[in-house]
Amino acid sequence: MKHMYDQEAGHFKTFNALLARHRVRPTAMYPVWTLAASALGWGTGVMGREAAMACTEAVETEIGGHYNEQVRALLDMMESMEGNGEVAGEELNELASTIKRIRDEELEHLDHAVENDAKQAKPYELLTGVIRAGCRGAIWISERI
Repeated sequence: MKHMYDQEAGHFKTFNALLARHRVRPTAMYPVWTLAASALGWGTGVMGREAAMACTEAVETEIGGHYNEQVRALLDMMESMEGNGEVAGEELNELASTIKRIRDEELEHLDHAVENDAKQAKPYELLTGVIRAGCRGAIWISERI
């Protein structure tokens, strides 16, 4: 768990640095997502270890998919640039590599959750379905606000 926490703290630091460097405003929903994430973590933690692992599995499944979409968009952009005779540049290559690394670390967390009895949570399907839908909704809203 400490390893996952340290990675998550690193992801947070990396994305905050990218936002600052590129002068991108974070989502206006950040305070809401912080409260929701805390409530979700505490709530599933109270339900037991298996529920906490199911929560991790659900969140990381959606986050992994979101990062895959971002990597695909970056690779498509780079391919288009190269097709037009432009050079993607080191910064764009570095961004794609960073997102791939973070995606892989998130998927490592998913694997850890599954290996640690996520599927034994009661009620597994309902719990993970609701959490995944909530994550998809949060991503959709964050992309727009």
